[in-house]
Amino acid sequence: MGVETALLISAGVGAVSSVANAQAANAALNNDIARYKDEKKYAELRALQDENARRRVMDETLAANRAIAGAAGILDDSRSFLSIQEDVVSNAVKDIQSIRLNSKIANSKYDQAIINSKIEKQQVAYNAIADVSSYAANGWNYYKYYNPAPKTKTTGIGPGESTARFGTPLAAGLQK
Repeated sequence: MGVETALLISAGVGAVSSVANAQAANAALNNDIARYKDEKKYAELRALQDENARRRVMDETLAANRAIAGAAGILDDSRSFLSIQEDVVSNAVKDIQSIRLNSKIANSKYDQAIINSKIEKQQVAYNAIADVSSYAANGWNYYKYYNPAPKTKTTGIGPGESTARFGTPLAAGLQK
């Protein structure tokens, strides 16, 4: 096996290694995307649970206020009682809006992470193509460089010399 064959094999191994690395990176990014999607669903579920819990607290507070007002003999239509009830509802609405806003922010971050992973997958694919192309071009160039020159009928070329250094026999100062 000559040097040129060894260099071709080396280029092939490099290209295969580059493709294998790209496949591994692609699989890892697919796992990240799946994980981000799962975390996004969990964040949505958690926000819904928090919203329901806040509604439940509001309903319990309103019911407790009605029970206390009824036991104390306060009428349901008194202004102070209605004001207290409205404050409970408005605080709950503000809290629920905050929960929804935080949920949207979290979902936006997960969506951005998914997009970034997809972009990174493309980048890995393009880098693998560039690496394989580079290995192929370098391997072919090394092969051509180290491949022995074809036998010519040119006089004046000594043993072991070729026209590769000079390009043509005339450029080497040789005569036909």
